[in-house]
Amino acid sequence: MKPSEIYFSQDSIRSTFDNGQSIHSTLRACEQNPMAICQIPTIRVCMKNGRWYTLDNRRLWVFKKLEESGRITDVNVDIVSEDDLTANKFTTTNGGVSVRIRQPRDDLDDYDEYDDGLLYDGDDSNDFDDFW
Repeated sequence: MKPSEIYFSQDSIRSTFDNGQSIHSTLRACEQNPMAICQIPTIRVCMKNGRWYTLDNRRLWVFKKLEESGRITDVNVDIVSEDDLTANKFTTTNGGVSVRIRQPRDDLDDYDEYDDGLLYDGDDSNDFDDFW
């Protein structure tokens, strides 16, 4: 599915993943090493009001930026039940067209909590699902 065909379910996202890796440094790593894109876990989507909405808004943000730059055309998705998108997680105020990043971009490489090299070290045997 094309990232541009998927909508954000939330009105805002944090600028970091749960592990501390910033969305901006993840995007940079994917731009510099296309193999890193494959390490990002599949996003979950559900149909609501005739649109596909994601439950994984930060990952979708990265995928949309990669699509905009021509680095990807589509992504694999897991289709889940609309029941998985609870009311407290469906906070979009613009139909999911865009999302606001809650923290300012101050994530220069020298200040990242996690080294970008940890994102993809060239060893395909590693599983980085817990990074996102």
